[in-house]
Amino acid sequence: MNQKYAVPALDRAHAVMALLAEEPYVWKLSDLSRRLEISKSTLFSLLSTLERLRWIDRDRNETYALGSVMGDFGGAYFRQYDLIDQFKRNAEPVVRRLQESIQLARLDGGDVQYLAKVEAPSPVQMVSGAGIRFPAHATGLGKSLLAFRSEEEVRAILPQETLSKITVHTIGSREALLKELEEVRASGCSMDIQEGVMGFCCVAAPIFDRSRQAAAAISCSMPIHHWEGKKMEAIREVKALAQLLSIAV
Repeated sequence: MNQKYAVPALDRAHAVMALLAEEPYVWKLSDLSRRLEISKSTLFSLLSTLERLRWIDRDRNETYALGSVMGDFGGAYFRQYDLIDQFKRNAEPVVRRLQESIQLARLDGGDVQYLAKVEAPSPVQMVSGAGIRFPAHATGLGKSLLAFRSEEEVRAILPQETLSKITVHTIGSREALLKELEEVRASGCSMDIQEGVMGFCCVAAPIFDRSRQAAAAISCSMPIHHWEGKKMEAIREVKALAQLLSIAV
């Protein structure tokens, strides 16, 4: 993996967490410093921050273990698989009504990663199966997920002002994307009009978790010649399905 944008503090935190996961309430600061070859002053700041965030816990003997937040993270990790099951079950009737495919995805860095798809019985399909990744700025799914991050987060996720053009219709600048994300927040859904794949349009909406973060998103994709006739119905169906799935996350 490219180390160009690696964050050393996160690498050190990961090393600490991995060790504490194997041996809870065994390691003190001085022991961790020797084992991980991290200076005590650097490690003290790191452990203090992790403890404040409740990523780790410290007992009366000054030894450390994983904290309660890691349990929350672990629960959220496994709930995503419940979400896939819920998605497949609840998307099927929507696909039958619209006769168009529905996708589920999450944000992974500057990309969306497709988690699942319920396909319509159509010979014309957009390639979007589980595991496929696509630039977030070029998809309705990505816009729905980015819209509910802060502007600072979006700028960190997409550090370049110029965005790659997947088709002639793809948004080409980060500033233009930020303006569109404001519209997405206001409307509760996002569009992709031949921005990711020529000949296809999508409408997408975010799925919110219990902390009101956009944990995933769903989209309905269709050939452009279906778009005008089905757009409004697709918007209603996708927003309703996203709201339903938000309860499951």
